[in-house]
Amino acid sequence: MSVAAETAAYRRWGPLRIPPLPDPPSTLSGRLLLGGQAALLLAMTLSVATRTWQDHIWFGLLLIGATAIAWLPELRHRRLRTWWFVYVAGIFVYTLLRAFADETDIPVRVGYPIAFDRWLFLGTDPTVWLQRQLFDPREIGLADYLAVATHWSFFITPHAVAIGVFLLQRRHFPRFAVLVVGTMWLGLVLFFIVPTAPPWFAGEIGQLAGVRRIMDYVGGSIHGSAYSSLYAALGEPNSVAAMPSIHMAVTFALYLWARRHLPRLAGWFLAYTAVMALALVYLGEHYVADLIVGMACALAAWAIALKVAPELSEPVTQPADRG
Repeated sequence: MSVAAETAAYRRWGPLRIPPLPDPPSTLSGRLLLGGQAALLLAMTLSVATRTWQDHIWFGLLLIGATAIAWLPELRHRRLRTWWFVYVAGIFVYTLLRAFADETDIPVRVGYPIAFDRWLFLGTDPTVWLQRQLFDPREIGLADYLAVATHWSFFITPHAVAIGVFLLQRRHFPRFAVLVVGTMWLGLVLFFIVPTAPPWFAGEIGQLAGVRRIMDYVGGSIHGSAYSSLYAALGEPNSVAAMPSIHMAVTFALYLWARRHLPRLAGWFLAYTAVMALALVYLGEHYVADLIVGMACALAAWAIALKVAPELSEPVTQPADRG
């Protein structure tokens, strides 16, 4: 099917058919609009990285409103770049709401993931075991630095993949956006329903004796003030959002994506998922239970993405003409 035929089918049969490529803005007003839209998405990104929205919640709400208004023309015309609004604004709203997930009347849970992990590993707690084998608070080792680097790669890798998909597999970008944002939002629902403390928190209150937050040791050994600033921006808004692990969920979602759209790289994404899982448990950031539920969220979001965001390359089935 030609691009023209695919576009005609999209216009005829509704919003689930994505136009192949956005029309470039050919007028000055079009270029100015595109620049304003991009600037607002960038402002959202910088607001998260600099903690601006946390100090001034009104600024975050203002950004959401202004960005939605600026992108209304794209929503009407259904241009492909609209999905950047879905991707960036979806993650931004997720970040804002995540900060309030621990401020409900639902008590923070500590014990149930500990019990599950011990049941799964026949009485052994994997975080306690790994830290006893590998971690020495008096001497930060290579494994500690590598584990923290893996953990923090989460804040770069999905977005780098998003840019790559948009540049190299543009027709598939809507599905990628739905997958990543959907995974995060499914996790967000559980943050509100079952607020759960991570292993390092359980260690601090005596529920997991000897468990430490290794990331604090590594961050302090590199640059204490810089680490504190980054953690304040990305972690402090809700430090007890352990169930599910969004790190694991999104990383596994990338593997699901690669299995279908980047099969030659699927093995690498699977290895990255395995290393991320080991790092999260070792660092005391997540239980194995958190990882399992995170992967379940990714699978559910993938099923949704396959349903609501088909690509143009898939054949369009037209109903028989009525006489």
